[in-house]
Amino acid sequence: MKRILTIFIVFTVCSGVRAQTQNCSVVLNHFLITVDSTTYQAILDSEVLNSDFAYSHEKKLRSYSGIYIIGEDNYIEIFHPKSVDDEIIPIGFSWICQASLVANCTKNYDLPDDKQIKYYSDEDFDCLSLTTQDSVYIEASSGLMTTREMKKGLYESWTKKTFNDSLKFQTTDYNSAAESDSSRNYLFNNVTGIQINMNLRDSLRIMQYLNLIGYTVESSDQNKLKFSNSIDFIELDFSKNVEFASISVIYFELNQPTESKLISVGNTEIVLEGNTGKWKMNKLGLIKSKTH
Repeated sequence: MKRILTIFIVFTVCSGVRAQTQNCSVVLNHFLITVDSTTYQAILDSEVLNSDFAYSHEKKLRSYSGIYIIGEDNYIEIFHPKSVDDEIIPIGFSWICQASLVANCTKNYDLPDDKQIKYYSDEDFDCLSLTTQDSVYIEASSGLMTTREMKKGLYESWTKKTFNDSLKFQTTDYNSAAESDSSRNYLFNNVTGIQINMNLRDSLRIMQYLNLIGYTVESSDQNKLKFSNSIDFIELDFSKNVEFASISVIYFELNQPTESKLISVGNTEIVLEGNTGKWKMNKLGLIKSKTH
């Protein structure tokens, strides 16, 4: 009862909050989820990679490797515990990256004073980053969520288009144009939303972050809150006292209707129905829950 009451209070507060930079907008660009090694191999051997289900492949780069499942506007990265050199990544570890669609926007957000939402800049991107109390650091990430905005140099070299201060980015500007085009020939179209299992203690922080970048509360259901920006959604599930925040369900749309189908892939499960589907991650409880 206490948990539900707390969620209700947070819902009431957040439903009245608007993004602090009105001319800015973001979109889900890609995200990372770590599965156990058996499931990773099962995905490699499954129809996810070996049929017309999705444009997908394993990439082996200098310091890490992973499975990439490409949509027209966004994509999924699947890692296993040893995907990153000299690191052991916890099963369930997740990192979510949004992309800014407006130039010169990310650095103008009015940030809170608690230092858990930070602005930083590198050679290629201006970024906002959200760190939760249970954030697990690996080389590929600096917190649970990051919002990136492409800088002029990278934009012009990557897209071969001219940058200007009033630029409105396309959703595909952050991705490979060739891969986006190739994805149109497959059943999988785009991720439309994700569900995250997370601890209640981080609720205010992540809700503050989502409101800051333009997501607002769409619905509530007991221990769940669904945020949407009219393009994609993020559902927060506080029903379990998990060890760290983790993506539990991936929702996606398809390029054409398909018959209802259930595909078991290692410790995950894909459900297809009509024009939509969902991928239930780490179903066998491999992500530890806290008992205290």
